[in-house]
Amino acid sequence: MNTGYTALESDNADELRLKLSNNETDLDYWHELINAYNIRPLSREGYFWTGIYLVIVGTIATVGNALVILTLCRNRKLRRKPHNQLLFNLAISDIGISLFGYPLTTASSFAGRYLFGRVGCLIQGFTCFTLAQANINTLAFLSVYRYVSVCYPEHSYYLNFATRKVIVCLWVYALMWTVPPLIGWSAYTFEPFGTSCSVDWSSTEKGSVAYTWCLIVYCYTVHIVLMAYCYYKIVKKAWSVRGNLNTTVVGGLKLSEGAFLHKMRRERRVTLIALAITISFILLWSPYTFVSLWSVYCRDLPIWVTTLPTMFAKASCMINPLLYYFTNPSFRQNITILFTKDHLGSHIRKRPLYMYRVDKTKDGVYIGQGTLIRRCESVMF
Repeated sequence: MNTGYTALESDNADELRLKLSNNETDLDYWHELINAYNIRPLSREGYFWTGIYLVIVGTIATVGNALVILTLCRNRKLRRKPHNQLLFNLAISDIGISLFGYPLTTASSFAGRYLFGRVGCLIQGFTCFTLAQANINTLAFLSVYRYVSVCYPEHSYYLNFATRKVIVCLWVYALMWTVPPLIGWSAYTFEPFGTSCSVDWSSTEKGSVAYTWCLIVYCYTVHIVLMAYCYYKIVKKAWSVRGNLNTTVVGGLKLSEGAFLHKMRRERRVTLIALAITISFILLWSPYTFVSLWSVYCRDLPIWVTTLPTMFAKASCMINPLLYYFTNPSFRQNITILFTKDHLGSHIRKRPLYMYRVDKTKDGVYIGQGTLIRRCESVMF
């Protein structure tokens, strides 16, 4: 009995020594990374609360975007609309970040060190940066689609044929700017706090500085200017017809005018949602963009200055589903139907009706007034 106990105790001791040896090796490797990449670790509490924050953001982002994707996949009518196809692409890029980026950073934050080595950092940096670029490219194209739909509705028919090509182009454009660090123009490296990876913003090499400026101009500023122009034109167009957008129009309209007012009401609602998505993206990513550019010329920024904007930017993936849910009754209705049996779905409250007093004519002869009743289409966008 004593011999067996001694042998078991010896085995446990060997296993414990092996674990301690592996842990020391991991810590040595982490210190090696700190020295090689100028990492400035957070405190244990800082890493812990960062991990908690990312668990919350990642959960909301994953569940929310999964619901968006599932809703569009199960409804062919929704899926065929060009704007919804862009929203589908937006949800794909968001959920990609929440699945391939957040878990690595979250696990590393709870461990207090990056767990996946240089290769893992390279993969995470490239994947997340590509998905983020596809995200902002999609928002830029979405603003153009809104501009065409509102300001040039006679040409909106062409959007049905161009959307798939547009999605391919925006991913190609994203890869055009995210592949260069893989082949030597700049690099993917650790963020200053050490548990996440991105472009090497702080490099002072001429090539890396040039790459950073190209990103700022062609992957951020151009998009912001384009979106600002499109939404300015949309708001200007909407303002010109604002006086006619009442729920009940008194005084009589022609039938075609009533249909036009209904279309403008719907386009205004859709545009407000698109504008909210764009503004939230800009607010969350602008601090990160500014700090990234600042770090090119100042390598000794306080660690909180580099960490907080990164955390703000990571929240962008969860914002869109929340905006859909709280601003769009159609989305809430579709989510309800998604978790309701078909025979119960028919009892869900339908969207409100819009009524317009219209002048009716027959063969060019005025025959009195009537009511034009239109229901806003049950679309997410």
